[in-house]
Amino acid sequence: MTTRTNSPLPKSSCIVRTAVAVAMHLALLQLVLLSIDAASCPAQGSVDDESASLMATLRQDVEYLASEELRGRSVTDETIDVARNYLRERMESIGLQLDSVAGSPFQSVAITVGSEVRNEEGNVCRIQLPGQSVIEADLNGGFGPLGIGSDKQSVSARVVFAGYGIRSESHHYDDYASVDARGAIVLILRKEPGAGDPDSPFDGVKNTRHAYFATKVAEAIKQGAAGVLIVNDPRSVRDAVQEEQNRIDQEVRRKERLAEVLKNLPQQAVKNRAATAEKIAATERMIVAMQSQLSAARRGVLGIADAGTKTKQTEKIPVASIARDLADQMLRAGGGVGLEEVEAEIDRTFRPDSRTLEGVTAELSVDLKPAVAASDNVIGRLPGKGLLANETIVVGAHYDHVGMGGFGSLAPGTIAVHNGADDNASGTAAMLACGSELMRRLESTASHRTVLFIGFTGEERGLLGSQHYVENPVRPIETTAAMINLDMVGRLRDNELTVYGTGSASGLEPVVDAANDRFGFDLFKVASGYGPSDHQSFYRVGVPVLFFFTGLHNDYHRPSDDFDKIDFGNLTRVTDMVSEVAFQLAVLPQRPAYAETDPRVQIRRQMTAFLGVRITERGGVVSVTDVTEGGPASKAGLQIDDQIQRIGRQVIRTTSDVLSWVRAHEPGDTFEIEVRREANTVMLRGKLEKRS
Repeated sequence: MTTRTNSPLPKSSCIVRTAVAVAMHLALLQLVLLSIDAASCPAQGSVDDESASLMATLRQDVEYLASEELRGRSVTDETIDVARNYLRERMESIGLQLDSVAGSPFQSVAITVGSEVRNEEGNVCRIQLPGQSVIEADLNGGFGPLGIGSDKQSVSARVVFAGYGIRSESHHYDDYASVDARGAIVLILRKEPGAGDPDSPFDGVKNTRHAYFATKVAEAIKQGAAGVLIVNDPRSVRDAVQEEQNRIDQEVRRKERLAEVLKNLPQQAVKNRAATAEKIAATERMIVAMQSQLSAARRGVLGIADAGTKTKQTEKIPVASIARDLADQMLRAGGGVGLEEVEAEIDRTFRPDSRTLEGVTAELSVDLKPAVAASDNVIGRLPGKGLLANETIVVGAHYDHVGMGGFGSLAPGTIAVHNGADDNASGTAAMLACGSELMRRLESTASHRTVLFIGFTGEERGLLGSQHYVENPVRPIETTAAMINLDMVGRLRDNELTVYGTGSASGLEPVVDAANDRFGFDLFKVASGYGPSDHQSFYRVGVPVLFFFTGLHNDYHRPSDDFDKIDFGNLTRVTDMVSEVAFQLAVLPQRPAYAETDPRVQIRRQMTAFLGVRITERGGVVSVTDVTEGGPASKAGLQIDDQIQRIGRQVIRTTSDVLSWVRAHEPGDTFEIEVRREANTVMLRGKLEKRS
């Protein structure tokens, strides 16, 4: 599912396309821990023997797509192509036809992912200090152009130091009060005075809008500046260095694992050995590139995307990041005081210390272009038959995610694989399984619509893959009877399945209700066909839609959205439900009639009671392994190693007994827990709280 973030000062550097494209499956995780708190492992929905094969297939697909080796399936990483190829192979194994796009299953989508250098010669920063030779800052070592500013422009001007580049009447603070920035290149500090200081007249430990890059650049333009050089702050430099080092360490470990694989491959496995050797070489190239980024980070140079994207306000002048050591030289040459001293003085007094840097001039040139990632929608086709064959049903799920963090991540500054098990390996796996089921069920049907199964790319960048499809459909949009979207369907809670779009066409809600008579979900139905996922692209062009969804959770767009948190029992039930709905829509004699709905829609979060313990089960004994500090269990006095014997009237023999009891209750309900502590029986009382 796509989201928009408004991080004022992104720390992560531009995501680099990796040449590591391996197809290694992780071993199945053993569930040895159950948490009944915000990080809890799911209670698996029960399945009968007939569903066991489906559940195993879903498990295999989700495990692979959410593996560490696929690095979060970002459209800026080569592993998105590995995921794409996996979808093609799975569609082929199902028996779907793979020739919908000029004989191929791949529909290319151009995805703009920011800015990049057009040519190195056009990006220049030359600094003239009084009485000294010209300093030529090296690109991405001494300075770096920032995508927030102009794409192509050159300026030569005097340099003015404008402190933090802030004017704020409410804070009685004006960095421009004592300097004339008209026609000058302004040198400004990142963030704001006293950042991190709770006693700061600004917000201290939080950023105000004055800390935003866009606010600083817009103010510089308002003051008549010809260009901007931004100086990174010490804390951000330390964080960036640590993040880059973590990335390098991760790639070194990857190289070591690959070397071990190569060592154990038999000599006769020529192709596998060659492929593994190339992966090792690609990883080595990646490490070299990262070491260059680490060097730039140590000098405080920001990545091209770190200040965000340009706006109509900020694109008027060139903007670049300047190394801290070069900024220090400029300040000393033009005013006699170094960078650290100036920063310390402003942060101590909360008074501006701006100045014209006498005799210091600079030439700043930028030459950028949009950075475009090529990625593919993957389309499999189940041909129709009889009178309905010319009409189409689309079953879709996006297979991209947010990679190693950065764009789209809700864990700012974190460089780690965002596995995207629920978002949206779960939906992708369910889409593939639906394809297999419909191949079987429609085989003996005399008349049914053509069904397209589409793995969409670019959803996390703004529904770009589905938008591209509706603008370039492989079958006419006007003959598309309905679209079913699967996004985040792997974390069912309290049997509540949300279905959006039930009012997007007459006749859809009865189909959903009839299917649910068999599967027994507690349906939460939303009439609107709008929402932040791929179904919206179809609804906007007049196609009725249904969007199946099990709810937002605290792992959304974070590295913790992992395979071991997927409830495969209930994912199997959801998949069966969707397959039934898709089957009925494929054979429905009269296609659903599109209806207008309210565009104002909010995505539903999972809300349950919260106990706040981690527990494990062994030999019929449920023991506490951790207690969430400040949570209901902690307040009640529960301790690590307590053995839970009873909650209320519920005798506890398994971890599922605990989970079932919690799910049956509401925030605010009181509880009584009987535990065995060493040789004593202890009774504890408390109150459940709302799950955050």
